[in-house]
Amino acid sequence: MLHKERYFSTFQLILLALLAALIVVAKIALRLPLQLSGHSGIFWMAIVIVAAGVVHKPGAATLVGLTSGLLAAFLGLGDFGALNTLLSYTAVGLGTDLALWLLGGNPESLAVAVLAATFGHMSKFLVKWGMGVVTGAPLGFVALGLLKAMIGYLIFGALGGFLGALTLRALKRAGFFAYLAEKR
Repeated sequence: MLHKERYFSTFQLILLALLAALIVVAKIALRLPLQLSGHSGIFWMAIVIVAAGVVHKPGAATLVGLTSGLLAAFLGLGDFGALNTLLSYTAVGLGTDLALWLLGGNPESLAVAVLAATFGHMSKFLVKWGMGVVTGAPLGFVALGLLKAMIGYLIFGALGGFLGALTLRALKRAGFFAYLAEKR
């Protein structure tokens, strides 16, 4: 009888689920009183980049985005309802995975991590903007804060990617990846 190996091991799925839960916890607990669009991206883009580096397979960031989106929607997080929350969190993962794939996929590289996180966070912005247009939000209202919001998403996404890459480097120096190799 043939035994087909799964794409993600059970151990990897558990790690990704824990990181997805950490995103939701960070969204709840680490609120900065900045009043700037996308400011939470500094925390959770770092976690997405760490997830993509810890489970170094295409689709890891997407799975974290989808899982954290499901958790966040279930808990009632987000400012535009459950569907928007689910779609925007999933878009973060998809955008990050796509950028990592296009850039060669090494989230430990500062440049790659910053660009991937920026692209991933902008994906969330595009979902929020698209949902606003689809649901009939007045275009003047949507366009009014568009540039300011876009700049916030770019900056905080980049900072999150930078923190994620630094975290991956620290984990590597601490021997975390050698430990993971033993557990697989």
